[in-house]
Amino acid sequence: MDSIGIEATSASSGDVHNLSMPTVLGMLMLVLILGIISSRQLRGRGIGVQHLFLKIALKRATEDLIGFVRSLDIDEMKLVMTEAPSKGEVLTFDLSSLPGFPSEGKTVNGLVEKVKSLGGNNHSFLVTVSLGLPASTDDISDHLAAYLRHLHA
Repeated sequence: MDSIGIEATSASSGDVHNLSMPTVLGMLMLVLILGIISSRQLRGRGIGVQHLFLKIALKRATEDLIGFVRSLDIDEMKLVMTEAPSKGEVLTFDLSSLPGFPSEGKTVNGLVEKVKSLGGNNHSFLVTVSLGLPASTDDISDHLAAYLRHLHA
C-alpha cells in the first residue's frame, strides 16, 4: 500500500480540456464581434416599446379605422387591424388618439411594409408600418420620443 497510483490534475498543471490558445482567442473574438453588432443595432433603433395593446385611430384612403398598437418605435410600428392593407399602401395615424399622448392634433403617415394574418383567419392582421416622421418646427418625433420615454417609465 505504498502507492495507489492516483494522479491528480489541476488547472495549473497543464491543458486539461485540450483547447488550444488560438481556439480560445477565436471564441473570445467571436463574442466580442457579436456584442459590438448587437449594441450598434440597439443604438440605431432608439427607443422602442414592445408588448403593447394601445388603441389608435387611423385613416386608410377615405376610410376611418381603428387599430391596436403592439410595438412602437421612432421609425416603426406594428399594429393589429381587422382589415388587411396592401403592401406599399400609405396609412395616416392620429398619434393624438394614443392614450396619454403629450400633444393634440399630431398625425403621421406610415408605409405598410408587411401584413401577416393572425390565427389562420381573415379577421385579424399584424401590420408592420415604417413611419415617415416629417421634419418641421413642431417636430412630431420629439413628441413621439417623449411618449415612448413615458411608456418606459
